[in-house]
Amino acid sequence: MRYLSVIPIFLALLTACGGGEEAAPELPLRAIRYGEVVTDDGSTSQSYTGVVTAAGETPLSFRVGGTIREMKVKLGDRTRRGQLIATLDPVDLQVQSSQASANYQAAEAQVESGETQLIAARAAYDRTLKLYENNSVSLSEFEQARSQFKSSQAQVQAAKSQLAASGASVQASRNQVSYTRLTAPFAGVITRVEVERNEFAGSGKAIVTLSTEEDPEVEVNLPENRIGAIERDMRVTIAFPSLPGREYAGVVSEVAYAAGDAPSYPVTVRIGEATSSIRPGMAANVRFTFGEGNDAGPLLLTPIESVAEGPEGRFVYLLTAGAGGTYVANKQAVTIGDLHTAGFAVSAGLAAGDKVATAGIKSLLDGMEVRLME
Repeated sequence: MRYLSVIPIFLALLTACGGGEEAAPELPLRAIRYGEVVTDDGSTSQSYTGVVTAAGETPLSFRVGGTIREMKVKLGDRTRRGQLIATLDPVDLQVQSSQASANYQAAEAQVESGETQLIAARAAYDRTLKLYENNSVSLSEFEQARSQFKSSQAQVQAAKSQLAASGASVQASRNQVSYTRLTAPFAGVITRVEVERNEFAGSGKAIVTLSTEEDPEVEVNLPENRIGAIERDMRVTIAFPSLPGREYAGVVSEVAYAAGDAPSYPVTVRIGEATSSIRPGMAANVRFTFGEGNDAGPLLLTPIESVAEGPEGRFVYLLTAGAGGTYVANKQAVTIGDLHTAGFAVSAGLAAGDKVATAGIKSLLDGMEVRLME
């Protein structure tokens, strides 16, 4: 009887230890990243960051120094050609111009006086010459008359030279006065103002920067390993981060032969069909396409991340559609060629449109069921 009482306890322990059959828990499917095998013409492309600049951008400065008396424009103002931008106080230069005019008048008076003396000296010389030919005057009197005539001629010539110099000084001083007025050399927009009213501005100091509104350009710097492939009239594609959703066609208009301060080469790109939304100073991404394609025909490219290498050579995990929206990762040997921007060239093992795993390849197993990460 004592043994019969132990049986129920033994059966209970047996059940608790797994004597009953239970279903194994279902593990979740592994989510993986993937890419597609694509065809390509064999060319490569690369984007470089640049900055929009105006096709015509000129710092305007006075040709003389002085105190700013008036500023006729403000930042962002549109100007027409010949419009007054700023003026300097012209008082000192006007005084110099007046002095030059006075010197010119004095020189004119000297010329008039010298010409009067020359007429008298010529008459005396002619009269003395006739008398000397008739032996009516001595040689010394004749020589004196001729000397006075020559001296009067020299004085008139010197006075005329002084008059010409004074005239040039008058014109120069008038130019200096006119230089106190700064005008726009072309129609455009004031993109920078460097000075304020009553500030002293030296000769050549930038007062404002005037930029054209039409035909903006992009300045971009290219590395030395790419500059040799850039030519004028080369077509590019331009995108602006501040103007998402649209791309603009562009054409290379200038290619620097020498590098600047940095180890890069400036390249200027003209924007086709530019809109008013594109303004100087905006960032731009310029995409250049290098190469002329593959002579043997289109290339088959697989993503760089999809290719792995094992004891038997290079392979990818080819994702084949399964049931219920899942995929099966099958190990697929591939033969690859050159590396291109879009991936490795594939000569055997894959077809266009195939899906291949691009992440977590080391943790995949041949025949593993997975789901694709959107």
